[in-house]
Amino acid sequence: MVGGVLGFNTNTKKSDVGNYFKTIETSLTTTKTALNKIVADMKSENNPNAEATGVAVRNLIDNTLDKIIDGAKIASEAIGITGDDLLGNIADKGAGDNTSHGAGAKSDSVENLIKGVKSIVDIVLGKEGSADAGTDKKAEDGGQRSEGNAGDGEATKLFVGAGNAGDAGQTKKSATDAAKAVGAVTGADILKAMIKDNGDAAAANAKDGTIAGAIALRAMAKDGKSPGVTATAAADNPDYTDAVKGAAVSAVTKSLNTLTIAIRNTVDSGLKTINEALAAVKQEDKSLDSTTPADTATVGQNSK
Repeated sequence: MVGGVLGFNTNTKKSDVGNYFKTIETSLTTTKTALNKIVADMKSENNPNAEATGVAVRNLIDNTLDKIIDGAKIASEAIGITGDDLLGNIADKGAGDNTSHGAGAKSDSVENLIKGVKSIVDIVLGKEGSADAGTDKKAEDGGQRSEGNAGDGEATKLFVGAGNAGDAGQTKKSATDAAKAVGAVTGADILKAMIKDNGDAAAANAKDGTIAGAIALRAMAKDGKSPGVTATAAADNPDYTDAVKGAAVSAVTKSLNTLTIAIRNTVDSGLKTINEALAAVKQEDKSLDSTTPADTATVGQNSK
């Protein structure tokens, strides 16, 4: 599976995230195949532990591995594993698509991305994380974010309105508020927000978690772009561009690093259960087949 801390940056492509999910799918499919082979070999050798091991393996596959594999496959296909679009894509001259990416997005690619991530998150995170984490206070002055249409200088401006982040004088404030939102929450919070209400950052008094989830969702989504600036190219506003790209990369990195650890811990726990099932049978039957220790060691190695 994907190992270590993800080294995403402003040059990271959406397809890199697609390949991240593809790697999870491939790796855990290999684990599933190896576990099934262990059980099949034990049965062919008339190993007395075969039945108990088979039950434990089937439980892990049906309740954990298959759901993570399916979710990773759906997410990977929704994002795509080829292409050069960046995580922090920004539209020029207010040409952002605020109706299709983030803010309760309804496009097929976004809905499938949410579906795939949810399939994994529901299994590996449990009660960890909250979509409503953080506060609804703006970075600029600590005041409350608007109840209705997003006001100038608010992160929610990136997800509502006429497809732009506002005038040049306000865009940096909006981007700073977005960065504040991402920094205020955990990766687990972001994941939970991504799968709640389609990452609706346009909600009244949106909290940091909701905004960060919408930012991550738009960054990963195929064709997802943050809005440009009214009447001028985004490239002409480097402070805004850098802040928005940084927030997007941070939100994705935080969420996927958390997801990686959660998947690893969940799978390791399942493999440990299989080893415990074998150990319990050992206590009941001292006349184990001579090949059983090798089989047990193989399972143990897979859990490391």
